Amino acid sequence: MLRKVMIALTMLFWLNAEAQTFHLVTEPFPPLNMTLLYSSFGRNEKVTGFATDIVRETFQRAGLSLELTLYASWDRALNMALNEPGKGIYSAFRTAERENKFKWVGPLFEEEWIILARKSRNITINQLADLNKYAVGSFEADAITDYLLEKKINVIKAKNDVVNAMKLKIDKIDLWATSSLSGPFIAQRQKMDDIERIFTFSKSGLWLAMNKSTSDETIELLNSALSTLRNEGRIEAIIDKYREK
Repeated sequence: MLRKVMIALTMLFWLNAEAQTFHLVTEPFPPLNMTLLYSSFGRNEKVTGFATDIVRETFQRAGLSLELTLYASWDRALNMALNEPGKGIYSAFRTAERENKFKWVGPLFEEEWIILARKSRNITINQLADLNKYAVGSFEADAITDYLLEKKINVIKAKNDVVNAMKLKIDKIDLWATSSLSGPFIAQRQKMDDIERIFTFSKSGLWLAMNKSTSDETIELLNSALSTLRNEGRIEAIIDKYREK
């Protein structure tokens, strides 16, 4: 009898999970999250990037439905995922401040936190404190920004990281604090040949952060699907596809 009840409850969960469509939000952060035309807004099939592809395949493997929306502002997307049931946000750093505000799937992948500069400036950074000699750009509500501020580093915040690339290009900032996966890609797309990596100050995984109302069973299902993709080599294959572009 107990076995029949457990089977019935399991089937009920699967039916409810399949019936629900999750709404994931993100920001322009190429090549992780972006639109086909590199615009500041996009929905569903117009949203691409290797993090997006990883998330899509994870939901497909888990048998769950999702919709995607890319917004210009990370801060706006973060607040939506935090306050609206059925929503999630990627690619998010799992910080101490965010830990208990979301339920977590991942990490999707890992990256380093780096400083980029124009080669012609001949800037050398030996330690974090050296950054305060320069105008350092990062973007609002980002974990890299929060990390630097905690270390007493002055940061000039932009709406997103694509803006920082343009600001560095026209000398509105001296240094660009960014991701090892995103920053160089953005610079290449902006035809910024005079760019070099001059300092690495941390590394972190990036995650899918789901609203706290998401069931533990759904989180377990997604993490299991992601683990299967990783074991099959799909995560690296997806990332490599974008490295080749």
